[in-house]
Amino acid sequence: MSGRRKGDDDDDELGLGVNPLAEADPLVSTFYRAPDAQKGRGRRSRGRQPLKDGRTWRLVTFSFYEEDVRRLDALLSEAKRRGHRRVSRSQIVRLALRQVDLASLPEIV
Repeated sequence: MSGRRKGDDDDDELGLGVNPLAEADPLVSTFYRAPDAQKGRGRRSRGRQPLKDGRTWRLVTFSFYEEDVRRLDALLSEAKRRGHRRVSRSQIVRLALRQVDLASLPEIV
């Protein structure tokens, strides 16, 4: 059978069939090229688009380290203890962003 590679028989024996991400598979060469192979090809990113009329916020997802989540939760609890009952994590992060001073950012070596 064409397009098969060493080790595909092992997959068949396990009942897994042909590996769809095998290097000989056209999907891999088309959609999962290495970044160097994609330079100068394909569509360009549209970049950040303006908000639709009437929208004032945008959903953004990002990652925190566990220690940062604990710190954020502690700040949220303290704010609520001080009487700010409707405060949210998002409000605390927005407040922190307003206070960022890039001059205090450490140099990257």
